[in-house]
Amino acid sequence: MEETRVIQPSEKLAPKMNLAVLLWFAVLVLPWALLALIPDMPPAYIWIFVVVNALWLIPTLVLVPIYCRSISYELGDEELIVRRGIITRSEDTVPYHMITNIVVRRGPLDRWLGMGSLHVHTAGYSQQQGAEAKLVGLVEYDATRDAVLQAARGSRVGTQQPVAEIPAAGEEANLAEIGSAILAELRTIRSRLERS
Repeated sequence: MEETRVIQPSEKLAPKMNLAVLLWFAVLVLPWALLALIPDMPPAYIWIFVVVNALWLIPTLVLVPIYCRSISYELGDEELIVRRGIITRSEDTVPYHMITNIVVRRGPLDRWLGMGSLHVHTAGYSQQQGAEAKLVGLVEYDATRDAVLQAARGSRVGTQQPVAEIPAAGEEANLAEIGSAILAELRTIRSRLERS
């Protein structure tokens, strides 16, 4: 039995998220401040604009580091668990035997800060299009991806049952042998379907 490994995202994640919030603010909200340049616009407009935006921007910038510290990734014996949240705690559990694909994502801010994210996909585990688990803010994203892939491969070893050999056409075989081989194959298929 292997020990559980807990990974925390990099301390660079909070500055990255705050920088992303400020960039969105600069692109989507700040241009509205230019309305203050209209000659007939009351001077109070700019003060109202600053106060209203400070009401959401300042708490966001304060809460992002707290949120980032709440994130943890647990690589257990049987499953990957992602925990996060300040007020509402969320926990995503992905069994290793269900993992089909892991995508490494590195946006411009990630590359600049030397980080990456892993998006873990499964075979229709929750009938959703996106990843079942996202591991964001990882400096050692390649090593973490390899550890998850190794655990996923290890969970499949020993679970595969040998396929029953059905005598080929032209070989000497009686109906009882063929029937038992087909029955064994159907049982194997059924047990695989019940596990997934």
